[in-house]
Amino acid sequence: AIQKEEYGKAGYYADSLHGRKTASGEKYDKYEFTCAHKTLAFGTKVRVTRLDNKKSVICRVNDRGPFVEGYVTDISRAAAEEIGLIKVGVTRVKLEVVQAVSTARVGADVDGNTKLLTSKGITRTVTPAQYSNDLQPSSSRSYSSNGQPSELYSVDIQKSRKQGFGVQVSTLYNADNVLPVIKKLQQEWPNKAMVSVEHDEAYDKSTYRVIVGPFSDAKTAAVQQKTAAKKGYKGCFVVDLGGM
Repeated sequence: AIQKEEYGKAGYYADSLHGRKTASGEKYDKYEFTCAHKTLAFGTKVRVTRLDNKKSVICRVNDRGPFVEGYVTDISRAAAEEIGLIKVGVTRVKLEVVQAVSTARVGADVDGNTKLLTSKGITRTVTPAQYSNDLQPSSSRSYSSNGQPSELYSVDIQKSRKQGFGVQVSTLYNADNVLPVIKKLQQEWPNKAMVSVEHDEAYDKSTYRVIVGPFSDAKTAAVQQKTAAKKGYKGCFVVDLGGM
């Protein structure tokens, strides 16, 4: 029986992610019918139906995301082909739960056992990740081209070492949304805000993964993940910075 319905946008995983670990620990297989969801338990089966042409496909949840406003799921390449999503890239869908699992868990599935989540989501990455830190808002104001005031930031960008662990709290596809999130994180975790910028040369688009860290071990990161979840960062999860 259908237990839940959601409406929103759906995208699909880039081929470059084939073979990478998802948040469940499974490797992403572009030939399998799988998908990502922010909170549904791993193993849950959902029906994804395009609203424009009514084509649908059933996928199994094995990853977390997409962490961007308006999106309800990212689906595998095979699933995308099934509903004709490859050409359009993104479309509005209805997501329905058709088979739940008895051990339903929500959020990032980290409960203090230091389980490592390495979800890449729909990152479309083809170049090494870069990190920026210490983005501090200035008291000055600048004016945008339309005459409206906008924040002026004093930015100290440093390339961080890829070691330790972090908590990914957001995935953004618009650079304009990055600084406000970083500003908020700097207030909550001083000197712990990082951004991984991953550029897809084929599509000429960038993905910005906002991360709190680094932390020396997965256990500490798991504690911070719980803290972040309580602060409202739903679906946040632990990442291994060394594997990025």
